[in-house]
Amino acid sequence: MTNAAPRVPPLTSLGTGPVADLHTHTIASDGLRSPTELVAEARAAGLSAIGLTDHDTVDGVAEAVAAAGPDLQVIPGIELSATAGAAEAHILGYFVDPASDALLTALAAFRDQRESRMSRFAVRLTELGLPIAYDEVLAESGDGSVGRPHLARVMVRRGYVASVAEAFERYLAFGRPGFVEKDDITPEACIALIGQAGGVAVLAHPFSTGDPERFAVRLKSAGLAGLEVEYGAYDEPRRATLRDIAARHGLVPTGGSDYHGPAHRENNRLGDGQVPMATIADLARLASR
Repeated sequence: MTNAAPRVPPLTSLGTGPVADLHTHTIASDGLRSPTELVAEARAAGLSAIGLTDHDTVDGVAEAVAAAGPDLQVIPGIELSATAGAAEAHILGYFVDPASDALLTALAAFRDQRESRMSRFAVRLTELGLPIAYDEVLAESGDGSVGRPHLARVMVRRGYVASVAEAFERYLAFGRPGFVEKDDITPEACIALIGQAGGVAVLAHPFSTGDPERFAVRLKSAGLAGLEVEYGAYDEPRRATLRDIAARHGLVPTGGSDYHGPAHRENNRLGDGQVPMATIADLARLASR
């Protein structure tokens, strides 16, 4: 996997099928599939496009674009994590330039911060009576950008929890006893970085912020373009609430599964949270500005 900028086909060649999944991950960060394997699964699922949104890295984009061929569009993307007071906010970037100097410089710093934070997670869990060596977490991540899912998989292997979902629900999610706050990177800074890389920003899984509408209003003034409405793990009432927020505040309603692989979380299946190809056209037009 390299950072070489892939050729992104022009808007007129965007897929012929009806649906896209705009939130996926690979082994370049904390997913379980290589970019090539993810593309094969997307094609088998009947998708016309995917957004490749690995955490704090674009290393998988070139491989995915090369593997996709003419029948599947890969949107170069990224997912950046931020803090906003007591809340966490994740910002998705679409149509970013994987060769952007500004982006790559920032991502190198983010990777160092991630590694420091994950080592502190290991210490915190050990203090809670769940001993974990940070070397185990690094080994789980391989060459990818290390993150909480790697830690969760080690916890499953050690028998502390039965699943990745349980690890997050009991220990690793915001407000849980094992949670470690990240360094102070604001969502506004993430949006600005995505813009510097030629991309367009979307608020991921908005309910994780605790107050989706407040964050939508706050971040739109900083350049936020969209809201992840059709999120794979959200039920219909939550999606309906987000559709209303997006409509009232002029944000593009996007969607995606947050797919990491079939053994990651039971309710994050590739293709959940589908959106029409017209959504990609809307994002592409905004990015082109």
